[in-house]
Amino acid sequence: MVIADTALWIAGLAIVLAVPLTFMVANWVRKNVDHGEARFDTRERPESDEETK
Repeated sequence: MVIADTALWIAGLAIVLAVPLTFMVANWVRKNVDHGEARFDTRERPESDEETK
């Protein structure tokens, strides 16, 4: 029977949790952070363009 060191258990747990937590944070950011898509209309020109006013 092999007994792992406490540091190895902590490192293993951190590795196991890192991937799901990374995806959870990435999905939260994708849904809740404004990435600037609203600044452009369907013609992909900035709305603040002086010619369109």
